[in-house]
Amino acid sequence: MKKILFFNFLFLLLIGCQQNKISTPINIYGQLYKIMHEGQREGTVSLIDVISTPHTYGLGAMEGLDGEIIIMDNKVLINQANIGETPTSQTKITNNDKALLLVTAQVKNWQQMEVNESVDMSSIDEVIRINAERLGIDSSKPFPFIIEGNFEMVNWHIISSPTEEGGHDAHLAGSWKRIDNQKIAKIFGFYSEHHKAVFTHHTTFTHMHVIYEDESISGHIDDIEINRPWLLSVPQ
Repeated sequence: MKKILFFNFLFLLLIGCQQNKISTPINIYGQLYKIMHEGQREGTVSLIDVISTPHTYGLGAMEGLDGEIIIMDNKVLINQANIGETPTSQTKITNNDKALLLVTAQVKNWQQMEVNESVDMSSIDEVIRINAERLGIDSSKPFPFIIEGNFEMVNWHIISSPTEEGGHDAHLAGSWKRIDNQKIAKIFGFYSEHHKAVFTHHTTFTHMHVIYEDESISGHIDDIEINRPWLLSVPQ
C-alpha cells in the first residue's frame, strides 16, 4: 500500500510539473511556403487590428514583400529598402498597412537570465531551447524570446524582392543586405519545432529579427555570432 501511495504521489508531482510549464499562445498570419513557392503577395492582416490587443510583440514581412515588420509592446517599426538605397523607417501605421507574413504573441511580463556561452547560427536554436526550459518554458510549443548582447557578427536583410516565386536564396539575392561586426543590439524572435515552412525556414527552429534602436532599423537575421555573456528573455 505504501508503495502504491508513493508512486501515486510521484505521478501527481510529475503531472503538476508539466502543468506548470509556461506556454504563450501565438498568432500566425500567412505562410512562408505560399509566399516563396506560390507567389502569394496579398496582405493577410491589418497592423492596426494586430496592435489593438495590449502587450503585442511580433515580426514579419509587409504586404507585397515590401519591407520588414517588428512590433515591440505594441510599438510598430516598418523598414523598407531597395538595393543601393538608404532604408526608410515608419512608426505610424494606417488601415492600409498590412502584413503578408506575421507572427505575434501577447507578453505582459518577461523573465531574464544571463547565458555564458558564445553561439552561432548552428548552435543558437539549441541554446535558446535549453535555457528557456530552465526558465520553465514548454519548448514543445512555440514561444517568443528576446536576446540582448554584443554581437560579433550579424548578417541580415530587409526584404525587397519583386520576384513572384522562388526559394529563400532567390528572395535574398534581390533584397537589401548588411553585415555588422562588434555591435551591441537586440534580437526579437520566435522558437518553434513545428512551423517549418510556416514561419521558420526548413533549416532552423527560429525566426529572428535584429533591432538597432539607435538607428530605428530592423531586419531578418540570416547568420549570427554572439559573444558571451548575453541576456535571454522569455515570457514569465
